[in-house]
Amino acid sequence: MAKRFATTLLVLFIVPAIVFAQDAQVKVKPLIMDEPTSVNTNDPIPESTTADGNYIEVDLMANAFGTGSGDVNPLAFDPYSGTLALFHRGHSSYALGSGDLWYNISTDGGVTWSRVASINGAASQQIGRYPSMAISNPTKGDINTTTGVFAWPELQPGGASFGWVGYGVDQPLGAGFTLSGIIQGVNDFSSEAPCWASDNSAWVYWTERSLAVNAAVTFFRTEDFITVEMYVPPQWEDSVFSSNGQYLNGGVSYNGIDYMCVIGAFNANVFPPLISGWPIGYSKSTDNGTTWSNFVVPDFTTIPALSMYDEVMDFDSTDGTTVQYDGDIQVDKNGYVHLVTALTDTLTYSHAVVDIFETASGWDGEVIFHGLDIKTYGLGPGLGQMGPATFVAMDSSRSVIAVQWINKSPNTQWADVYFSHKRLDGTDTWSVPVNLTMSDSINNTAAHFAPQIMDNGAGQYTAFSSYSYVTGATGPFGDTTLTTSIYVAAVPFEELIVGVDDEIVVNNFNLEQNYPNPFNQALQLNTHLLKLVM
Repeated sequence: MAKRFATTLLVLFIVPAIVFAQDAQVKVKPLIMDEPTSVNTNDPIPESTTADGNYIEVDLMANAFGTGSGDVNPLAFDPYSGTLALFHRGHSSYALGSGDLWYNISTDGGVTWSRVASINGAASQQIGRYPSMAISNPTKGDINTTTGVFAWPELQPGGASFGWVGYGVDQPLGAGFTLSGIIQGVNDFSSEAPCWASDNSAWVYWTERSLAVNAAVTFFRTEDFITVEMYVPPQWEDSVFSSNGQYLNGGVSYNGIDYMCVIGAFNANVFPPLISGWPIGYSKSTDNGTTWSNFVVPDFTTIPALSMYDEVMDFDSTDGTTVQYDGDIQVDKNGYVHLVTALTDTLTYSHAVVDIFETASGWDGEVIFHGLDIKTYGLGPGLGQMGPATFVAMDSSRSVIAVQWINKSPNTQWADVYFSHKRLDGTDTWSVPVNLTMSDSINNTAAHFAPQIMDNGAGQYTAFSSYSYVTGATGPFGDTTLTTSIYVAAVPFEELIVGVDDEIVVNNFNLEQNYPNPFNQALQLNTHLLKLVM
């Protein structure tokens, strides 16, 4: 059933955006295209200058398009080795082209960073875009047992459109002994390739929206990066999505079970259509991706806490012929799936960030934040492609969950990055959302979130956030083709517990200086947990 091939290739390039083929009524919104550059000098890594809040400048990109998708995961953290990594397009002064993909690592919680290597640097032309990465560490050892896993959409020769997919590896993280390959085709693949790694084996995975097979989803896996398998599971075929399309929201692995999330135009046999828009759901595999289940699609309109919402938030505000959706997936310690996305009340046209989750008795849900402002998303380096950018993360015990999203700043018309968290013990509630950036001059519409949280012990945790912005620019209308800085922040917070029943006594958020002391009390901002009231 699987298509198998060997690879030792390398290759990449730069920037277009593709229109996904669908029916005449609704299409997946195409990603924006940019232009390549070809200057090659030896640009040093930026010094650790700080930006909004705790954000530290990690590196430079050729332009602001590199992270401009809410469906990719360029930031990864491994809780066992304590390694943080960032995968991004390079800057023209140190890279061969703006599609030359590089990665950086930090082994001290994001305080200092090293630029490691180009993942596709051996290619004569670099035409990669919108990169994703994951860290494989199935033995849960130190950095020497890790593997960096990288995937990206690849422009076809000439840079006219997407159609190929690239993948790469570095083992261990920081070694710089990179290998990459390109899976070629004729307009076969679209513009995002989210990836993830098994938590108890060497298998790693990535997915792509298929163009040649209409609206199908293609699955890729490998154990050794020599033999790569690719196929379209029957449960991911074009007909499952009514030949109309889907957005890939990434995957996660827990106890050897793999989950893949999409927001899609599911046919009526999978999910009765909503009044308008597409629902969110997941498919899972218990055999490392050999077979996959039918999609499980919750009807959030029947969940009491979410009953006012009747549509997954479509943040494309153009002419109604295209759609744009954001979502993400995690799995808790009980093996229950959490789908984080944004929903819309079409009666009042108001929007909320929500957690839709499984329980022993069926699906439930909670509002994390109500009041998303759709007008902010079309400005700045997010290029109108990021939307609310809802991302979810968990700690290694899968007892603590955190969510990040983008919304309007309280002080300006621009957007800021927001964060909330809770302990999953059945009694806790979501913390009051905290603004991580509080910027009056930067429109933070290109933010991402590492899917795993650092457990520092004694109820102390750290999440990791990133955003990018044109270097030195202020206001939302900077030229997005210019040199762009990419920033990462360590976000410390508390989820204290007492007693054998894990009763919550404190749920605080602490925004503290990364350097030299990550627990500098002078910068501590405590926000007491409150129940979010509609």
